[in-house]
Amino acid sequence: MVLVVTLILLVILSLVGTFAIRNATQSERRINGIRSAEVAREAAETALRFCEQVAMFDGDGKDYTEYASTGMRARIIATTIGSEFDKDAAWRESSSWVGNGVILVPKDYLSKKPTGTEVDAVQMEIQPRCLVQKIATTSTPQLTGYLITARGFANNARFEDATGKATQGAEAWLQSVLTRDK
Repeated sequence: MVLVVTLILLVILSLVGTFAIRNATQSERRINGIRSAEVAREAAETALRFCEQVAMFDGDGKDYTEYASTGMRARIIATTIGSEFDKDAAWRESSSWVGNGVILVPKDYLSKKPTGTEVDAVQMEIQPRCLVQKIATTSTPQLTGYLITARGFANNARFEDATGKATQGAEAWLQSVLTRDK
């Protein structure tokens, strides 16, 4: 009789242990997913901030040359749209995310302290990127400015350079509109 009770308790304890391990594994996966999404969002925020600087320099008639970046002003899409909802906005086309129109955030901007040369962050496997497109509203008064769309990726993401599409992993998109009164 004692043997039967012991075997039943052994089976129950084995099941409890199995469920505990399964729950711990699921929690770890969930936390890794949240972490990856947060890394992608932070990368997109960094790209958004960088491209806002490019747009502000362009608004002042200058090219942004910080962090050894060159030709940023030439990458601003001159085709004017009416709003971020415009069906002709460049950010909607995956082909806009490859080639000379897309702005890749320089690695120095991502990983170095503003006042020095010391690297203080892990390098991203896929550089965050953004598009800057000129915008002019049809409202009165008319506002002109820039639509900035940024994409950030976690290190678990895969990006196809030929198509401009992310095929797996965490990806985040952010937009901002910078305008000036005329």
